[in-house]
Amino acid sequence: MNAYIKYCIDGFHNVETPVVSLREQLRTIKNETTDLFTAPFGVDVVIDETGRMSIGLDENTVLCYKSTDLETQLTALGDLNAEGGAVFYFGDYSILSKKYLIPYRLALDVLEHWIETGELSGRVKWTDKIY
Repeated sequence: MNAYIKYCIDGFHNVETPVVSLREQLRTIKNETTDLFTAPFGVDVVIDETGRMSIGLDENTVLCYKSTDLETQLTALGDLNAEGGAVFYFGDYSILSKKYLIPYRLALDVLEHWIETGELSGRVKWTDKIY
């Protein structure tokens, strides 16, 4: 699949770069943005004919999927007993329920599966419920 990473640091200029070595590319973006924002930075990984996944670059993170036609919008679900919110920067500061937090390594595995197959992984539970 032709996947690319899309993000914006300055609020005006989108950066789009083909996925070559996902983990290394995300590590580089995280290192470049850590001192710029007061919350973990987030990026989109896009496959034009399928949709996009948004991932926060933090140890415990959020992973969201949105189909190209916008008919399907899902978020990976973590601990349903978690309370409070976590802040991420996805072009703007967003407060998300901690119920959506999953381990970053798991999120990367799920994201890589999607890039390789175009299908959502069953390794996480997906929800369209808003907490």
